[in-house]
Amino acid sequence: MTAGFIGMAVSIILFGWIIGILGCCKDHDLMQYVAGLLFLMGGTCCIISLCTCVAGINFELSRFPRHMYGLPEDISHGYGWSMFCAWGGLGLTLLAGFLCTLAPSLSSPHTVVHKPRAENGTM
Repeated sequence: MTAGFIGMAVSIILFGWIIGILGCCKDHDLMQYVAGLLFLMGGTCCIISLCTCVAGINFELSRFPRHMYGLPEDISHGYGWSMFCAWGGLGLTLLAGFLCTLAPSLSSPHTVVHKPRAENGTM
């Protein structure tokens, strides 16, 4: 389950990058907004995968008999840098999603230049 959600998160975030880059290059506000929503959706899949990973590890370590399924007495259990990097990456993904979603509303409004109206066929 964890690998499935990680795969979905990676594919959604990569697609969000493509849409976001195209939206920035062509200055399409809708594409930037969609990229932000894709980042938020990818972040949701990351949250699910991280929670299932931690729950799976805790389930495996709490099974009985402990001498068969648990860790030996001289080995301690911890998550370390990998989980720190995973939660940090999740935070950056959600931040990118919020910023991409807000970017169209914070950008300067496009001014429309009106052409003079022709009266009686003359300019």
